[in-house]
Amino acid sequence: MKKHSATPLFKGLFAVAILLATSCKTPEPRKPISRTSSSTTHISIENNKELYAAEEATIEKIIAGLDRKFERSNDGFYYSFTSRDSIKGKTPTFGDRVTFEYNVIALNGDTIYHKEELSPITKSMEQEYGVFRGMRDALKLMQTGEEATFYFPSYTGYGYYGDQNRIGTNVPFKSDVKLLGINLEE
Repeated sequence: MKKHSATPLFKGLFAVAILLATSCKTPEPRKPISRTSSSTTHISIENNKELYAAEEATIEKIIAGLDRKFERSNDGFYYSFTSRDSIKGKTPTFGDRVTFEYNVIALNGDTIYHKEELSPITKSMEQEYGVFRGMRDALKLMQTGEEATFYFPSYTGYGYYGDQNRIGTNVPFKSDVKLLGINLEE
């Protein structure tokens, strides 16, 4: 008996069938090229802690050389009143609208924004846009007519993004603030 060898036609059909079977499977998503690891996050956290510690040390060195006593708030900024009402009165709370004036001065003494450029400004205490977090917290310490000087580390000021204009990334600064009025929202 003679063995039949596979014909070239049969081999060709078999190859096409295999090719079709393997090319019809569903596509698998590609794996991401890079992943954020917990060690990268940990390094970022440590870098931020060092940055904030350096900013606070710089501010503490500056205020140590001044004639006035500054306090550190629970929110991370430093303040000293230049004009304070001796009678305890109303301070702004959530829901109030406040009118105030302020400036922004670099720690080296250069003026970034004059108060005439920014003031007066009226904002709602809960309004995020237009007033940085440290200022909202600072205003809560003040009564109408009071004036104070604040030193804001960058994390209480404009932070990583700056103000997209004159204040750059992670810039601590000084601000002289006067609370002109508190108006309840109706």
